[in-house]
This record gives sequence, structure tokens and C-alpha cells, in this order.
Amino acid sequence: MIARFLRSSYRIPGFLFLSLAYTLKLGIVHIIHGADRHRIHRILIEFIHRVYALMGIRVFVQGELPEEPSILMGNHRSYVDAVMIPAKTPVVFVGRVESKSWPIIGWGATLLGTIWVNRKSKESRKETRESVKQRLQDGFGIVIFPEGTTHVGPDVLEYRPSMFYISAEGGFPVTPIAIEYKDPNIAWVGQSMFVPHAWKQFGAKHIDVKVSYGPTYCLPDGGEMLEKTRAWTEKEALRLRREWDEQIAEERKG
Repeated sequence: MIARFLRSSYRIPGFLFLSLAYTLKLGIVHIIHGADRHRIHRILIEFIHRVYALMGIRVFVQGELPEEPSILMGNHRSYVDAVMIPAKTPVVFVGRVESKSWPIIGWGATLLGTIWVNRKSKESRKETRESVKQRLQDGFGIVIFPEGTTHVGPDVLEYRPSMFYISAEGGFPVTPIAIEYKDPNIAWVGQSMFVPHAWKQFGAKHIDVKVSYGPTYCLPDGGEMLEKTRAWTEKEALRLRREWDEQIAEERKG
């Protein structure tokens, strides 16, 4: 209990410090070099590795990462999902416009090139499609959590359809991702307060997660794209959950 408290007491301030430091670094890069995707990607990867070291995060990757820029569609378990997704190409994220004004996190996400979606706007679908097209043409992969909210699982919620139809209309490739944590309680759901939840989860010695990549789809029908992506992800998430449960059972025997 004391060890968990001590870990949380330096990890949470440490994460905020890293976020602020790398947001400032991104700002300087933008001023000097503009939106250079390779420099931005290197900074993001450096930030992620430092977060892993600070938080005791261990990521176990299965499947083949896409060689070319793709829209990466993942199930959503936790507020730390975004830093759990490795990629061979520079990536940007799609997020709700309400998050854009968040101190530090929102600022940094904007500098990374995040596509902010206003779901209340009738023009949002067209603007998002053009933004996705531009990012892909610029050599960026795109990370989206189509459930729209976190879910403890191990199943997957219904996917929001808009990005699948945008992908089909634009001929954009979609790669499904399944994410499953060793400790399912890391999911931030229900009425739990953020700070107490984060304090408890970040006190664990390790945060272990499996990330599995599926086949890349490029289909003309958005509904079919959604169905195939979600079906693969749910099946894979359930498989990863079984793997974790078997490992936990073995550890308890030992």
C-alpha cells in the first residue's frame, strides 16, 4: 500500500511535467521547422518511451504493424490508450473538439496535428474527410477510437459509423487494433472520479497491455468496413483477455 502511494505521488506530477516539457518542445519545433512530420513523430516516440519508463508501462505487440499510413481503429479501454499504440509511420489522432481547450494535453495534441471533430456541426463530416485525406497524403497514420468512450470489456461497444463511411468514400485503408490490459480495472468508466482512479492505477508496479494488429481493409462500403473491423477487434480482444486470465492464474499458482 505504501509502495503504491509513493509511486503515484511521483508518477502523476512526473507525467504532467513530461507533458508540459514536450508540449513546449513541440511548440519550438513548429516555430523553427513548421509541421515536419518526422521531427514531430520522433518527439512523440521519445515522449511515449519516457512515459513508459516513468509509469512502469510494458506493451506486448502482436500482429504486423502497417508499413504504410493507415487509419488505426482501436477499442477504447483507458485514458492512456493513445500512448499504447506503436506505429511505423508518424501518426495523428482524431478527438472531440471539446478536448482541444484542455490545458497541456489539448495544446500538445493540437501541435501533434490532431483532427478535432465537432459532432454538432453539419459540416463536420466533410471537414473531417478532407482533414483525414490531407493527413494521409502527408504521410501520417491516424488513430481513432470509434467506440467514442472507454469500456471495461472484454467485449467491444458499438462503433460510431461516420469514420468508416468517410474512409470508404475516400478510399482510405483501415487497420483494426485490439487493446487489452492485464488489469481490466484500468478502464475509467461509470461515475468514478478521474483523480482517485488515476492515483490508484498509476500506483501499480507495472501497467501491462497487449496490443494486437489485424488485417488492413480498404473497402468501398462503409457498413461492411465497420462490420469487419469491429468483428475482428471484439474477437481479438476476447482472445487477449483469455491470455491474460491464464497468465494471472499461473502466477497465482506459483
